[in-house]
Amino acid sequence: YMLNDVPHGKVQYCNVYSEVLNMWRPVLVYTPAGYETSDEKYPVFYLVSGTTDTEETWFKVGKTNVILDNLIAQGKAEKMIVVMPYGYMMKGTSMPTSLAAAEMYAEFAKELTTTIMPYVEKEFRTINDRDHRAIAGFSRGGGQSLFTALSNLDKFAYIGTFSGAIFGVDLKTYANGVFTNASDFNSKVKYFFMGMGTEENFGADKMTSNLKEMGINVTYFPSQGTHHEWLTWRRCFAEFVQHIF
Repeated sequence: YMLNDVPHGKVQYCNVYSEVLNMWRPVLVYTPAGYETSDEKYPVFYLVSGTTDTEETWFKVGKTNVILDNLIAQGKAEKMIVVMPYGYMMKGTSMPTSLAAAEMYAEFAKELTTTIMPYVEKEFRTINDRDHRAIAGFSRGGGQSLFTALSNLDKFAYIGTFSGAIFGVDLKTYANGVFTNASDFNSKVKYFFMGMGTEENFGADKMTSNLKEMGINVTYFPSQGTHHEWLTWRRCFAEFVQHIF
């Protein structure tokens, strides 16, 4: 995540009117080096913030633009557009196991698919099919990303959670039982990633083991020696983007 002498992309601050919440919402958009001088279209990665963070945090603290610039220059990641929305639904932060959290995740999924995605696909040169869309987030954003993707598998082929707030779920009934048909799930999802620091206890290790027992193709990434912190999420981001698109 250190600046290097490589081509650098740009991060734009945008505002989108949410018909779901009836208010303006901020969103940051990273475009790779060369975007302005070409007519090329790009895949899109939707990257969601965590509970105590804003849409700026993946950029200012996560250094996603710097990490991606470096990986693209090294030939380890594809050029892509990264969209960083504000995941907070303005109604308080619910416990991950509560019904209110489920409602918040559903509301976010609706806002992303009906407000943010149409805006991005209108304003930027994007490839608009599921094989060229990814979604991931950390902590609360990881839970939101997973719910959104599993509720909209016609829209996303790459799914990631970084210390995702996913507790107490019944994998047989979660998201209308999407995991119960492993062959169908595996045919649709090109890369399913769950990362977590080895010193934190967010359950990604146990959940991936249970998913594998159900026949689901999922990758578990342990960030060695880290807790619920930005070193974990930078590592997860860097690993995830090397396997999408």
